[in-house]
Amino acid sequence: MGSRYISAVAFYGPKTGRLREFLAGVQALIAEQVGGDFRPYTLDQVHATLIALNGVREGGTIVNEYLLEHAGERREMDLPRVMDILARRFAAPLQVRIGGFRPGQETPFTSRGQHLAERAFSVQGEAFVLVGWPADSLAGAGRPMDELRREMNAAGVLHRYHARPGDVDNDLHLVVGHHDGAPAEALARATAAVRDKLAADPADLAIGLSDVKIVAADSHTLAPPVYVSGVPAAAAEVLALVP
Repeated sequence: MGSRYISAVAFYGPKTGRLREFLAGVQALIAEQVGGDFRPYTLDQVHATLIALNGVREGGTIVNEYLLEHAGERREMDLPRVMDILARRFAAPLQVRIGGFRPGQETPFTSRGQHLAERAFSVQGEAFVLVGWPADSLAGAGRPMDELRREMNAAGVLHRYHARPGDVDNDLHLVVGHHDGAPAEALARATAAVRDKLAADPADLAIGLSDVKIVAADSHTLAPPVYVSGVPAAAAEVLALVP
C-alpha cells in the first residue's frame, strides 16, 4: 500500500472559540501530568477523520485502499460522488458532543464495548485520543457518522472500520498528541484528569461544510500537509496525489 494519506476531515486548520479553548485545555491537563514526555499536536493539526480516501494504483485505475484490503474489490473511486455526499451531509451543521458522561451513568449506547465516559478520552498506544458522538445519537436518534461512512460505499470507498458488513463506527476521533515513553502512572493521571474535565464540562461543537477539508500528507498525523482543499475538491487534483 502507498504511504500517502488522503482524508476528508473535520476541524483541520486554525481553531477559534469553544473548539480552540477546549483543545488547549485538554492539552494543558495532559502536559501537567506527563511533562516533557508529551508531544502535543499543533492546534491547526488536530482533526477528526470523517473518511479516508487513500488510493492504490491498480492497472491504470485508482481504487480505495480499504475496499481493496478488506473486500478485495478493485473499483475506481468516484471522487465527484464523494464530494456530493459530503456537501449534502454537511449542508446543515452536524452537532457533536465530546464528554458529558460519568462512570456508571446510564448511556444510550457503548462504543467499542466501552462506557462513553471511558471512551471519550484514552491513551491508545502512544496517542492521546478524544472521541465524540453526534448529538442525535446521544439522544437516541440514529447514527449520522456511521451512515455517512456507509453511504461512501456507493462512491467506491470503504471505511477503514467497516471491515465486516455489520461493523458500526459512529465515533469522531481527535488525536491531540503523543507521548514519548511516559510512565504508566503519569498516563493514568492524565487520563483521569481529562475524563473528569470532560464529565463536568463537555464540548458541544458543530461541523458545517466549511469545517470539512480534503487533506493529504505523507504522515498519518497529517502534518505537514501536501494538499488542503475545501469541498468540493477537484477530483483530478486528489487522484494525482496518489503515489
